[in-house]
Amino acid sequence: MTLTRDLDSTTAALDPLGADAVMRALPQANIAADTTWLRTRAEHLCRHAASIRDAAPARAALRDLGMITASLARHTGHAVPPPAVEAAMLHLGATADEVPRETVYSYATRNPRGPRRRSFTDTPGEHVFIDEVTAASHALDDAIRHCSGLPAAADRNAADALAAAVHDRLRDFAARLLTVKRTLTPHYFTGLLRPYYPPLEIDGRTYYAPGGAQMPLLVLDVMILSQAATGELAVWYEQYLTDNVLYLPPHHRALVDAGRRTPGLARLAHRRPHLRPAAALLIDDLLRFRLPHRQLARANMAIRADGSLGSGGYTTSALDRLLDVTDSARALLSPGSPA
Repeated sequence: MTLTRDLDSTTAALDPLGADAVMRALPQANIAADTTWLRTRAEHLCRHAASIRDAAPARAALRDLGMITASLARHTGHAVPPPAVEAAMLHLGATADEVPRETVYSYATRNPRGPRRRSFTDTPGEHVFIDEVTAASHALDDAIRHCSGLPAAADRNAADALAAAVHDRLRDFAARLLTVKRTLTPHYFTGLLRPYYPPLEIDGRTYYAPGGAQMPLLVLDVMILSQAATGELAVWYEQYLTDNVLYLPPHHRALVDAGRRTPGLARLAHRRPHLRPAAALLIDDLLRFRLPHRQLARANMAIRADGSLGSGGYTTSALDRLLDVTDSARALLSPGSPA
């Protein structure tokens, strides 16, 4: 098993706040928009937070307290949690060494399976969403493990073998998201699920809800695309990474931080011809994902009010920029391209 899967399966098994019964009742409270119940349960559960001193229980507690707080924000329109809940989330975030709210890891890979499953709506579509994002995240984590060896590949055969393993995991990732696209219509996602991913204001800072930009794809992006873009596009991409890396767990943040300081696979392949076929294969994989992802995002945005943001705080223009960064990496593989 990979590092993320081991850590997150440990977290999924934990219930440090004694919240299992509360979380089973959460979908019904959301159907009723019972803000009194939500506030009362959040304030009751957060009393147990101060005694948590280890990272895994803190992450499990943030998963549960974060989902209840997000539900409260969805029904009240208030982005600031109740004071005691805000204090608990700050303590848990510091203990977990993560942001003080739930993330895509909380919602997916750290979410228990079976009767302990945490969900906002307990609808079939949401369960498909959680299961497929979990499986997609595991595929990406495996891809990261294989991709990390590519810069040191001694020859084309070694590089191609590693790239084939990454390619296989990226195909699985893309297939999982295709299942989400086919199952969750824009009206279902935008009308039912999206309201449960509000930004929260904690200690005067905005923290965005679980979203695609927080997935482990961010790590793989840096491994492949780092230092591929130039000029204003490079400035935008660095800010995009800065905005989103904080939502990753510590071991993924470390990989991104290291990757930003060194050339990614595309730029390495510009100088090392034996890496070019591997880099081309993986960049094409990214493009094959990004084009339909942009199409799906535009379909969702088309039925929202003008100026709406995705759960990660972006408009679809961010996907245009990510495509431009990926195209920049592809251009580096042309024999006559400038360094």
